[in-house]
Amino acid sequence: MKTHGAESLAELEGESRPERASLRRAIRHQLRRFDPTIRVVAETFLAESSPIDLLAVGGEGEMISIRIGNDADDAALLTRSLADLSWLRPRLADFLKLAAGLGIEPSAAPRAMLFCTRFSPETSAAVENFPSLSIELLTYHCFRQQGQLSVLLESWVSARPKTGSRSISEDQSSKSAAAAAAESHSPLAGVPSPSSFRTGLTEADLRSDSPGGIEDPPQAGEEKTLA
Repeated sequence: MKTHGAESLAELEGESRPERASLRRAIRHQLRRFDPTIRVVAETFLAESSPIDLLAVGGEGEMISIRIGNDADDAALLTRSLADLSWLRPRLADFLKLAAGLGIEPSAAPRAMLFCTRFSPETSAAVENFPSLSIELLTYHCFRQQGQLSVLLESWVSARPKTGSRSISEDQSSKSAAAAAAESHSPLAGVPSPSSFRTGLTEADLRSDSPGGIEDPPQAGEEKTLA
C-alpha cells in the first residue's frame, strides 16, 4: 500500500475535522511527495456546477480532477468526478490554448482522484467498472505536527473479492464440456430410437406393373380413362 505523510507518528496529534481550506492545502502539499509527476494548477476551479478542489496535470499531460470529502461524501464525490470528466473532455483544446505552458496533452484522457477518510464497498465496486487509474481512490488521515496540519495519504485497496473474471470463451468451453459429459452419462446415449416411420406399403405395391400399384403418369396428348 502506497503511503506518504509525516515521518514519525509519535510526533503527531490527531485532527478529526480540519477547516476545508487548510485540508486542501495540506493534501496539495503532500501530493507532491505522493506523486511528483502531478502538478496542481488551480484550486476551487469551477466546473459544470461545483468547484473542483484541485485541478492538476499529470505526467502524461492528462488533466486531473481532484475532489476531497469525508467518509459520508464518497458516493457524491464519485458522481461529481464523473461529471468533471465529461466536462473536461471537450475542453482540453481550449485549456491548451489558454495555458500552453501547462504541458496539457489533448489526446490524453482526463482522470479523477478522490480523497476521503474511507470509501464504502459500493463506491469501491463502482470504480472497478472503469479503466485502471481513470478514477483513483485515496484516503487521508489528518494530524497536527508542531501545530501545522499534515496528512497521511494512502491508495485505497478494496477488500471485496473479485469474481467472474473468466472470459466468455472459457465460459462457453466449460458449458460445452459439461453438456458433452451429461450426454455421455445419459441412459439413452447410444440406444437407437425405437420409433420408425411406416407407410403400410409393400414392395409389390411400389411396383408399377402390379395391380393397384403406382401407375406411370400419362404422356403428352394421351388421355387417361377410368376403368
